[in-house]
Amino acid sequence: MDDQSINRVKVVIHGVEYTIRGSASERHIHEVARLVDQRMSEIAASSAYMDERRVAVLTAVNLADELHRLRQEYEELLAMLDERTRGETST
Repeated sequence: MDDQSINRVKVVIHGVEYTIRGSASERHIHEVARLVDQRMSEIAASSAYMDERRVAVLTAVNLADELHRLRQEYEELLAMLDERTRGETST
């Protein structure tokens, strides 16, 4: 990856400005940052006593849980598709 393909995008997550570098589009980076900001705000609102670190960790755990579940669903769908495809070719 050369420097020209790296985007540097300023975003605000839970009140703190970050510069995020990545090869994804600026729009994608902003959308991901908005999702993290939204989740952190939801968690912080539900537990006013939590410090920022705990809010960040719980946000990461929630997003990791969602990712894990989606991966499992994806694998199940791939398996179902594979079964159907094999069933169609054997008839």
